[in-house]
Amino acid sequence: MSKPIPTRVLAQRILELDQWLEAEAPYARFDQCHLDAETPERAYWHLGYQAALIDVLARINGDTEGSADTASHSPEADLDG
Repeated sequence: MSKPIPTRVLAQRILELDQWLEAEAPYARFDQCHLDAETPERAYWHLGYQAALIDVLARINGDTEGSADTASHSPEADLDG
C-alpha cells in the first residue's frame, strides 16, 4: 500500500521558496540563465532539481526530515525569517 504524499507540506515549501525568490532574486524568473548551456547556472539548477527530487522521494517514503538536516545541507541556503 502506498503512503500518501504530504501535499500540504510540499505546497507550504513552494510558497516559502516563492516568497524568498521574490525578495532575494526577482530577476531569476525572467533571466532564465539556467537554460544557457555550459553555465554554472545550469549546473546549479540541475543540482537543485536533483535535491528536490530526493526530498520528494524521501517524503513519499515517509521520511519527514527531508535533506534539511543532512551533512550536504548548506546553511547559506536557509531562508531568512
